[in-house]
Amino acid sequence: MRVEGVDEEFKHLEQQFGGKIPELAALTPLLKEKVALIFTDASVYELRGKIEANKVPTEARVGVVSPIDFTAPAGPTGLDPSQINFFHALNISTKIVKGQIEITKDFKVCTKGKKVKASEAALLKKLNLKPFEYGMKVASVYDDGSILPEAILNLDPASLLTKFETGVRNITSLSLGAGYPIEATIPLIIGNAFRNIAALSLETGYKVKEVESAASSATSAPAKTEAKKEEPKKEAAKPKQEEKVAPPPPPKEEE
Repeated sequence: MRVEGVDEEFKHLEQQFGGKIPELAALTPLLKEKVALIFTDASVYELRGKIEANKVPTEARVGVVSPIDFTAPAGPTGLDPSQINFFHALNISTKIVKGQIEITKDFKVCTKGKKVKASEAALLKKLNLKPFEYGMKVASVYDDGSILPEAILNLDPASLLTKFETGVRNITSLSLGAGYPIEATIPLIIGNAFRNIAALSLETGYKVKEVESAASSATSAPAKTEAKKEEPKKEAAKPKQEEKVAPPPPPKEEE
């Protein structure tokens, strides 16, 4: 949706949602110059690529600030020799090849940050070159009253998750070292306390229900595994017993 003015835009939203929305005040500083609002439930990371990939080649107009450095490549121009004086006026190296003008060396036409001159715009038009691309760019994202700047959008979800996990680990280490409990360290503190209680219970012989339950679970687990391993042995066929052969009688002594 194209935004022509802040007042008109908020009137439209108030009519749509039935009243003022205080959270939308965060959008006020962003509604300047020519901007557009896109309403979507899709992932901003997927949608951003589709939006910014849609670009249209455009001619260089006189007085427009060039967003890039652009160089006209060497090669045939398709122009007849009668226009060679135009190239000489711009100090462009040319020669006549097969009845047409050919640029012999790459020539820088536009400089980033500088306005396009009339001669530069005329040259690009003669060469049928469209140096600039125009399209939409996602500047920020509004989500439930919060504004996500472009710097956050440049982080992919996997990288953002990695940074978050690293931050949680650092905060957890600092919290444990300082002895200041936070939500991330509570499971670790409880686990360490339980191990200390278990060690004290085993050393003093004082029975603790939770410790005995954990110990019985640990000892019963291997027994079940062994019982499962013994089952195939019962079903296996018994090997045949070897037949006993009587030893031969001793030889008779001669008289």
